[in-house]
Parts: sequence; C-alpha cells; structure tokens
Amino acid sequence: MAQADVPLIDLDYAFSIRLDTGGRIAFEGPMRSRVFEPVSGGEVYGPRLQGRVVPHSGADFATNNLMDAHLMLQASDGTWIYMNLIGYEHKVTDDGSPYFRVAPYFDTPMGTWDWLSKTVFIGTAERRHNPDQTLMHIYALR
Repeated sequence: MAQADVPLIDLDYAFSIRLDTGGRIAFEGPMRSRVFEPVSGGEVYGPRLQGRVVPHSGADFATNNLMDAHLMLQASDGTWIYMNLIGYEHKVTDDGSPYFRVAPYFDTPMGTWDWLSKTVFIGTAERRHNPDQTLMHIYALR
C-alpha cells in the first residue's frame, strides 16, 4: 500500500521560561520515584510573551522522570496565566545533566493572552546549577 505524503509540522519559537528552583525533595518509594521541586520565581521572555514566574506559586510533582508542574505566570501587563507543564526527563548528556521534552498547557482570562489557551505548545528544557534553574524554550505549533 502506498503511503501518502506526510506533512511536516511547523513550529514557531514563542518564548523561554526560566524557573528558579530550590529545596528539591526526592525519594524512592516501593512503586516509583517521587520528586517535589518548588518554584521560587523566574522570568518569561521572548517574542510572544514577556513576564515573570510568580514566586512560590507552584512546583513540579514528578514521578518516574515524568514532570507534572503547576504554577502561575504573570504577563508584563499584569495578567495572570496558569501553566500546567508535563514532560519527560532524559539523562543522557555528556556531563550527566538531565534534559527534558515538555508540553505546557495554559489557561488565561479572556482577552489579550487567551491565544495561549488555544495553542498547542512543545518545548525543550535543561536543568542548571549554581543557581538551581530549569530553562525552557517553548514553541507554538502552527
């Protein structure tokens, strides 16, 4: 059977998010590993969104290298933006540092930023140390 041409997916760089973290708690349970990593602040910057990560507004509740973070952003105009970030952590870099593939979901009030709630996003991320941060680069699916 002949396969039809599969269209390429177009992505546009939307913004980056720097999550400042600290106080990571991790343990191995009888069924899975658990990590709780609170977010103490951060920055959002890029062509489509600028603002901040609201300090102490959430955390990553990871299990078995699967990310599940819930937190609040605030756009530069003061609008509140909820973000749920799911993803997967990989540990195969040359220096042993983990990197991530992520898919954030946003919920916003109606208005200027509601396009975030109507767009599919994917991204890459990496953990940095001294200071502890996660840096994400987010792309919008066209």
